Amino acid sequence: EPADLFLDTRGWGHGLVWFNGNLLGRYNRRGPQRTLYVPAPYVRAGANQLLVLETDPVVDMQWGLLEGPDLGPIDW
Repeated sequence: EPADLFLDTRGWGHGLVWFNGNLLGRYNRRGPQRTLYVPAPYVRAGANQLLVLETDPVVDMQWGLLEGPDLGPIDW
């Protein structure tokens, strides 16, 4: 069933992401966060569409969906 997920953007360059036509936001390899929130209503049972506009290409771009966020290191 659809559930809240987090798109893993570690290792990506810089750009924007859409999930099933909904803008998730922008990402940057410098962070600070390493995941983008995907709300459950955006997720369909079965096939889903991921559209990435990469403005700073990387050679081996991989993605995955996680159950929890990775907000990066905490600076004190």
